[in-house]
Amino acid sequence: MNTVDLARRKEAMHALNPFAPGAGRQPKELVGREQELEIMDRIIARTKAGYSDRGLVYSGLRGVGKTVLLLRMKDMAAGQGLITVRMEATGNETHDYELLFDGISKAILRERRGTLRQKMLDSLKHVNEVSLELGLIKTSIGLGNEDKGISSDSLRLEMMVEELCRELKKEGSGLFLFIDEFQVMSSDLMGTIIGLQHSMGQEDLPFYVIAAGLPNLPGVLTKSRSYAERLFQYKRIGRLPEDKTRECLRFDDDALNRLIELSKGYPYSIQVYGSAAFDESESSPIPLSAVIKGEPIAQASLDSGLYESRWQRARPLE
Repeated sequence: MNTVDLARRKEAMHALNPFAPGAGRQPKELVGREQELEIMDRIIARTKAGYSDRGLVYSGLRGVGKTVLLLRMKDMAAGQGLITVRMEATGNETHDYELLFDGISKAILRERRGTLRQKMLDSLKHVNEVSLELGLIKTSIGLGNEDKGISSDSLRLEMMVEELCRELKKEGSGLFLFIDEFQVMSSDLMGTIIGLQHSMGQEDLPFYVIAAGLPNLPGVLTKSRSYAERLFQYKRIGRLPEDKTRECLRFDDDALNRLIELSKGYPYSIQVYGSAAFDESESSPIPLSAVIKGEPIAQASLDSGLYESRWQRARPLE
């Protein structure tokens, strides 16, 4: 095979690179998270049958695949015709409320069943009219001693979720709120969302918070509302075991052993090292030499893309 043919073959291989390193980019196969997906399947089935359930909270270090898992679960719920809203918390309460209201509005407009869509739009219109009438008035309706008061945005969100869920339950559907980086959300908004999960569950209405964040997330939630410990199923997301890591990779034995050693089972690292090795290879299965050539590229990508940016954004306490 001449040089031109080799170059063309390598180019064709690179076009078929199955790895997808990046923030929340979904890999072709989601390996090692079967149990988590089964839990989501169960919640979806219960919702469609008219039953309610607890929300889900996933916590873990950076790079273990929390965002990818949330995205896959969102796709599962949306694929079953349920209403899904996704947001990444920013810590800016005003902005996060805007993300929520905008996400809910877009989710309603995506609904393909015309009658249900119109009912939800009518509910949304009613809530917005009420919130406009309230204006800047703030009431002090508390659910407990922990509540200092409710803002107009908080009241609007509570009314919106309740009215929508009442309509959705009639149709065997539900409202799923997927929140990434939940631990950085403002305490007041976090408390409102936790309170909604609580009150909707008490009324047997189909509202679910499916959230992910750093390992401190469970503690942050219970600090915001002590009863949060009973509202969610808490799951730790960690590194993949070696057998699951091997399932992710299509390399010869020596190359595979080296990639397992390098990635240490972290899904993001698997994607980065796997992608770099794939791009350096001229044959399949991928040989050890391609892994070695790709190592400095992968390490540089991790240093600049994952570690450095997170270090710069870290707060003093972190």
